[in-house]
Amino acid sequence: MSARSYTDSISDLNSLQSNAATINALRASGKMNQNAIGEMRDWVAKAGVAQSDIDELKVIHIAGTKGKGSTAAMVASILSNYRLAYGKTPRIGLYTSPHLKSVRERIQIDGEPLPKEEWTEYFYDVWDTLDKHGSAKPVYFRFLTILAFHAFRQECVDVVVLECGVGGEHDSTNIISEPVVSGITSLGIDHVHVLGRTIEEIAWHKAGIFKKDCPAFTVEQGEKAMDVLRTRAQAIGVSSFEVIPVTPALSSVKLGLNGDFQRSNASLAIALANEYLKTQGVDENLSVRLPEEFITGLEQVKWPGRCERRQIDNVEWCLDGGHTSESLALTGEWYGSIPESVNRHYLIFNQQSRDSTALLQDLHDSLPNHSEFRKVIFCTNKTYQVSGYSSELTSINNASDAVDALDVQRALARKWHDMTDQEAIVVTSIEEALNVVRDDCGRHASRCLVTGSLHLVGGVMTVLDDKQT
Repeated sequence: MSARSYTDSISDLNSLQSNAATINALRASGKMNQNAIGEMRDWVAKAGVAQSDIDELKVIHIAGTKGKGSTAAMVASILSNYRLAYGKTPRIGLYTSPHLKSVRERIQIDGEPLPKEEWTEYFYDVWDTLDKHGSAKPVYFRFLTILAFHAFRQECVDVVVLECGVGGEHDSTNIISEPVVSGITSLGIDHVHVLGRTIEEIAWHKAGIFKKDCPAFTVEQGEKAMDVLRTRAQAIGVSSFEVIPVTPALSSVKLGLNGDFQRSNASLAIALANEYLKTQGVDENLSVRLPEEFITGLEQVKWPGRCERRQIDNVEWCLDGGHTSESLALTGEWYGSIPESVNRHYLIFNQQSRDSTALLQDLHDSLPNHSEFRKVIFCTNKTYQVSGYSSELTSINNASDAVDALDVQRALARKWHDMTDQEAIVVTSIEEALNVVRDDCGRHASRCLVTGSLHLVGGVMTVLDDKQT
């Protein structure tokens, strides 16, 4: 067989995406696959990854609706500043989703995406081993999760910060048996077709990552969600269950991530990182002070596309991948809190798979100056006007004919007009949306809010970076 390239691996990986018909059937069923964990264990075995190898990984497992990726990034950043009892900085694996520009972002080691050469080698280790068992392959996220476990073992990481994909109970990451600690970030309504339409149902799924005799943490939640988390923690038999309030010491820390809500995520990250450090002989007394390593980690953390501000020429691009009712309300608050220093404001928005008009309403209601956007643009998540999706942003999760019809974007434009009396612009691609802003703002100091979807934000980042090279 001829040598296969990184590009080949992306093409093969994209072939594992579930198409729109499959996803719609899953949504119509109203529940997740109850056999998911058993099936995932079978795939792991067929891929040649021993369950014992996975169980030997020291895992910090994180679930939640909002902020689980940010929390995971903060935990990894904190730990990267420590030298453990045996004199070396821990080698840290980080597994998150989705990616923004490159799929390699999902599997990071020591703060860097897995290099292309190693990615390709480990990808085909798993791919070729699965081929020996027939032509079938696990779906996209399952394959990536297996690949992550394989890469972390091959790279001899000391600790893995593992973010759930969807839910917790039936999530592909939940094949681990004994995490160092489990943490749940803020809960809200999302993925209702598979997790349920009530906060109690969603909390039940998220608490599925709790494990017997292992500690479990969560941030402050609403009463209904907290009752479910406590009940499940007791039923599962965790060693301890602790609610983490916002740490007062954070008032003097300038977090690397924007948004006041990140202080709750940072507080949980502190607790999770400290729990791992205890297993390594590092016992910090956090009630006395916040150690310098924690402060440095929290100040230096990077997590692109979440309340991120990027200045390019005369335009400040404000990027946030908020895509739930609660997160978009926070997006609006964050955007409104940025000091006024520009002449022109713009909005680029898309949400292709959820209740997009309701989410637009949530954003609108949270924006103090929502009527002051000079132009509002609704686009698809297609990256480029002519060539379509960037190869690493290809998606078949939504039917191509429905995307091409621009029905979602036109509905969003009608909704915006109903709310504001302002005509909005509908375009077919992210590249076109950015061109509308650039052409209109000229040399005026301008600011553009991009939100509604992490896929949209990743596409915008891709096009912006193209224009700078």
